[in-house]
Amino acid sequence: MSSHVFFSQTPVMKVAHVFIRMPVGGAEDLVGDILRTMPEGADMRVVCLQNLGKVGEALQQQFPGRVNLLPWVPGKRFRIGAVLKLSRWLRDEGIQLVHTHVYNAHVYGLLAARRAGIPAVLHHHKTYAEMRWRRKIILRALSHRAAGHITLSAQTRDDLCRVFGIPREKVRVFVNPVDEETFHPAADREQLRRSLDLSAGTLLVGTVASLTPPKNHLLNVSMTAKLNELGFTGRFLAFGEGGERSRIAEAASQQKLPNFDLMGARRPIAPWMQALDVFTLGSTWEGQPMVLLQALAAELPIVASNIEGNAAVLGPDHPALFDVNDAEAYANTVWRVLNDESFRAAILAHQKRRRADLPMLRDYTKELVAFYQTIVGLPRH
Repeated sequence: MSSHVFFSQTPVMKVAHVFIRMPVGGAEDLVGDILRTMPEGADMRVVCLQNLGKVGEALQQQFPGRVNLLPWVPGKRFRIGAVLKLSRWLRDEGIQLVHTHVYNAHVYGLLAARRAGIPAVLHHHKTYAEMRWRRKIILRALSHRAAGHITLSAQTRDDLCRVFGIPREKVRVFVNPVDEETFHPAADREQLRRSLDLSAGTLLVGTVASLTPPKNHLLNVSMTAKLNELGFTGRFLAFGEGGERSRIAEAASQQKLPNFDLMGARRPIAPWMQALDVFTLGSTWEGQPMVLLQALAAELPIVASNIEGNAAVLGPDHPALFDVNDAEAYANTVWRVLNDESFRAAILAHQKRRRADLPMLRDYTKELVAFYQTIVGLPRH
């Protein structure tokens, strides 16, 4: 059955977002936001091919029947059978467009969509400078078969077109939005902290980032040690999970840091962020970090490493960017935010100007549906 005939028989467009799993992460949070605000005219499903992950489990409870676990990819080896099963599922469910977000999902989702005779959109949340060469070769071959591509910025779009030779007209830039109904300043921070069993009078510096090498948590450990030397008596809270937990915990223990706390992947994360005095992100690499957008919406003063992804969100002239290899500069900047009211005010004023340029979530989802409609050939509403 051709996709044209298929679409004309279905008045509401059905879209499947394909993941391998949904751990805590920016792409996963974005899809959750889209689920919550998808306008009329689109029926969105989420598919996980290995396990749901923490975000997937939460979304399945919130949206029963719309988040599906199809455990056809048990390990890291490529499974052609999973492609065939996913293709049948797409046809049986009447899916009209596939939207994928990470490399492995790109492979399975695109191949299954092509077999099912429906278009696929690849959403690129990262640049490709650090991608392994084998993945680059595979993704280059597959990307030309996608009906469309989404990138987070014009720079990422240019990178995609350069690396994979994709025509610019097939690539649409969608700057990540923030759900301001969820991420906003705390109405009563003292009461919020009490509800989270946090001391109302303790200074709290923290980050939200998976416990993986690119998030650079060992730098957070070193920074906390230097911050303590400056007289810091508060706590550093690291929210996230990952394979480096034991290594990070050991480093904090060796530095004798009782105030460095690995908090795990708390959900929902918004109230924990609202409780912070300073938000930090010391990553060595980022695409367009959702947590910075969320921290902007929560009106938290941000201290971040001066890398491409962070500077793209905050602006290269943000007052509290630091060299990613300099723990002392990191600590000094945090200390200054905590103790220099004029510096803190300058940061917040800068961030307020940046936040004004961010897209609203509901506008984002409407534009996304319009993009879908151009892909599948449906009339725009």
